[in-house]
Amino acid sequence: MSDKFVSIGMPVYNGGESMRRALDCLLAQTHSNFELIISDNASTDSVTKVITEEYAQRDSRIRLTRQPFNQGAVPNFIWVLHQAKGDYFMWAAHDDFWSSNYVEALANRLEQVPEAVLATGSSQVATTRRNGATEQEIVPSAPNGDRDATLAVYTKHFMACVWVYGLYRTAWVSKAAPEWKQYPLLSGDVIWLWGVLLQERVVGDPAATFFYTADHRARKKLTYRQTVVMWGIVGFHLVRLSWQRLPANDQVNGVLKAWRYVYLHHLKRKNPVTTTIRIAKLAVLWCWIGIETGFLQLITNAGLLVVKGPSQPEEKPQLPDTSQGSAVNVGKRNAA
Repeated sequence: MSDKFVSIGMPVYNGGESMRRALDCLLAQTHSNFELIISDNASTDSVTKVITEEYAQRDSRIRLTRQPFNQGAVPNFIWVLHQAKGDYFMWAAHDDFWSSNYVEALANRLEQVPEAVLATGSSQVATTRRNGATEQEIVPSAPNGDRDATLAVYTKHFMACVWVYGLYRTAWVSKAAPEWKQYPLLSGDVIWLWGVLLQERVVGDPAATFFYTADHRARKKLTYRQTVVMWGIVGFHLVRLSWQRLPANDQVNGVLKAWRYVYLHHLKRKNPVTTTIRIAKLAVLWCWIGIETGFLQLITNAGLLVVKGPSQPEEKPQLPDTSQGSAVNVGKRNAA
């Protein structure tokens, strides 16, 4: 049994009453040798302040910091990481919960495999759609095999990005995680974790269970074009990382895996006909985006100005700004 000191980082923004369940669950872990670092990202609700202060007074393992201004979601995630004093580290969201043996089982797994940098449990993902319908999905823990086996599971399950909430070696993740800030807020975790799986050993223990909640009713809906642009960015980075980080003899195979990920979760539909139609529509849209972008760049280089009236707001082919704690999220990073 591992006796290593563990740091748990909880970045939070307007956590609300759901924080009580998460905090109770963490404080009841069978592995009790840990610190819980809470960073309140300048929450505007009164509930978060009351709950965090109540629990900080109740348990000396909690270190509470209230940020003077909202520094953005991913920076808040990185901030709690940089405060960690433990040998191992994990992120915890305010509305998730864990089996009581979660930290203990994953700490033991890292002890058993010294070359592994991340240990994950199995995950039960509860998703609430905008129409109120709920879905349940089981994401297995990382397989204890080679890189190809791990990427195969990650590619099959889109919500395998919740592996980001596993247990890391603190020394390693402290150096690796800042790269996350280079990626867009939406699906940045998908991209960062893909780069990790390409180079590092990741293991799992199905005996540890993570319960993840995703409420789409709290998200700002993306336009069709914004969704397409987001997936274009994801595909670009997955291909780039596969080519840059794999040995020469594995580069092509890695790129094919990256394209398979995009195909399964963005392009594929119920049958070959609708899939073909979708790919054709997206190809046309990307041609239009390319022409439009090139035309605007041409105007900019020529020093010309395009004046738009009040009824013609400028349309930008980019994702919405969620740096100030908006409710849009894939995995709750922006709500922290």
